Amino acid sequence: MLRTLKAKHLIPLLVPAVLASCAPGMMATGPVMNATSIDGLFLQAATGSNLFEIQSSQVILTKSDSAAVKAYAQMLIDHHTAAQNQVATAAAPRAVPLPPALPPELQLKVNTLASLSAPALDQVYLQEQVLAHQVTLSLLQNEQTAGKDPGVVALAVDQVPVITQHLQEAQALLTSTAPPAPATPAPAAP
Repeated sequence: MLRTLKAKHLIPLLVPAVLASCAPGMMATGPVMNATSIDGLFLQAATGSNLFEIQSSQVILTKSDSAAVKAYAQMLIDHHTAAQNQVATAAAPRAVPLPPALPPELQLKVNTLASLSAPALDQVYLQEQVLAHQVTLSLLQNEQTAGKDPGVVALAVDQVPVITQHLQEAQALLTSTAPPAPATPAPAAP
């Protein structure tokens, strides 16, 4: 009898709580978006990526001696500035706050680049670009697979060819600007 009484009294209390927890999703006209949603986190991560590409490339424009590496850096500044404008446009109506500055680990990389001189500067920059673009490609592919907001997913889809091009160019430049390998002495004759 006591068990039945408890259940009879709990049900009227639980029903409103269950309905209230469902209400936000039931009232939304589209995917719920915030800074912790998959799409919101993607927009924030894309911002960090874009800021890193822009700031690291600005270092190259002021310190590199290589015309080819400077041209690549300018292209990255142009493309990632445009990409960041698209990210900001997508984030604003979705109320996703974007980071105003680089996360510490990426700021450290920019600071390290700024402390180097050519030709080591170019090599480290290009190595970082290969790594950064591989990570960004993974980020874009994750959004394509798991994203819920069609507008944000479309943004990711549009960026894949651009980031793939950046990666391929960084790899080619890294190979073409690599210092020659030290000559190995011929084996001594017996």
